[in-house]
Amino acid sequence: MGTGEYQVCDKCHKEKSIDEFDILKYNGKQYHIHTCKKCRYEIRKAKKNALSDNIDILIKRKYKEIRPERILDLSLTDIEFIEYDEIFVKLIDYRDIWLSNYGRVIKKKDDTYVLVKLGYDSNGAARCVAYKDTYVDGKWVYKKSTIYIAKMVVQEFVVNADMRSNVFIWHKGMNKDDNYYKHLYPLNKEQYRIVKAHYMETGDDSEEFIVKVMNDRKFKPDYWSKASMKPTIAGKGYRGGVGVDVTSRVYKRWCDMLQRCYNAKFHARNPQYMNCYVCEEWLNFQNFKIWYEAHDYGEESQDLDKDILIKGNTMYSPETCCLAPHIINTLIINGTRARGNYPLGVYFDNEKNKFRASLAVSGEQIKLGYYDTPEEAFARYKKYKEDFIQDLAEQYKEEIPHKLYDALMNWKIEITD
Repeated sequence: MGTGEYQVCDKCHKEKSIDEFDILKYNGKQYHIHTCKKCRYEIRKAKKNALSDNIDILIKRKYKEIRPERILDLSLTDIEFIEYDEIFVKLIDYRDIWLSNYGRVIKKKDDTYVLVKLGYDSNGAARCVAYKDTYVDGKWVYKKSTIYIAKMVVQEFVVNADMRSNVFIWHKGMNKDDNYYKHLYPLNKEQYRIVKAHYMETGDDSEEFIVKVMNDRKFKPDYWSKASMKPTIAGKGYRGGVGVDVTSRVYKRWCDMLQRCYNAKFHARNPQYMNCYVCEEWLNFQNFKIWYEAHDYGEESQDLDKDILIKGNTMYSPETCCLAPHIINTLIINGTRARGNYPLGVYFDNEKNKFRASLAVSGEQIKLGYYDTPEEAFARYKKYKEDFIQDLAEQYKEEIPHKLYDALMNWKIEITD
């Protein structure tokens, strides 16, 4: 019950019961604060939600580079585009499914492409069922799983600067039916809260405002620091957080990848890597670590490979890379530096004055005979190596991801390699 006493708030200028004012103890005496509880709450809330001054824009809004090999040719289907810029990209870790940058989904059933009718969860988030390649009890199997459309659109089309924390998706205008990639923003929990509060109060969720929120250190996770954003590895890679174990296998793999792409001394010894580069997301170690740990499997030594899934690829990214057993990776390497001017697997034997075909496997040479021309020697090498790769794929079937198995079974050796 109230005391019957009243006081005027110095902020809202309303007369209120004395019970609506907090008590301050000072020098053994008690005083009622001149600002009411409600106004003090609003002041604290405004201060908490306010952006900092002089925000350094270290993270900018960027979109992913999409390899043309991943894009579905809609002329193979009866499905029409809904907008001129719509594309469907294959989800490489799932079975026969393609996702549009507008959030539409196509599946392939019995050689027919069909548009998937989406479902919705209790919060109105669009989703569908898919079969994901999953490592279970030493084997790769397609396991039934749920795809949340907005999150998958972000994963495939939008650069997520911090995948460790940015697991909340802001839809432009709070419209969850709009899954267009340019209208989706990956944010951490606090950033999402700030953007939502600002939008509810002002109706503004402009990209300019959201980018400021993304870069305001007030709303960063505890592991973040400005120093961790410095590109200390090969002038490009940054750790993305404090407490990184620099002795871990995944950190060493990340460093090796960056050195292959950006170290001039490495390029002098291995010129085939001069045009290679790392995607924007993987410049942040935290992002690479998430992908690597999610795709690591088995007891056998694995190599990070960028061009088995897409031949000739020069970009290290989640969409183009896989982990492959060392014997498979070394078999695919074309050996440009060592073979000279002849095609793959072809050498000139000065003693016999003929061209020799041979295949190197695990440090041993398999001799494939002598031929009058380099073309004949290469034809023998091509046939033997393609058969060898397929035999190896069959040997590793179920022990390697389906995407890797399929790539090996369809691998072609060309004289121009």
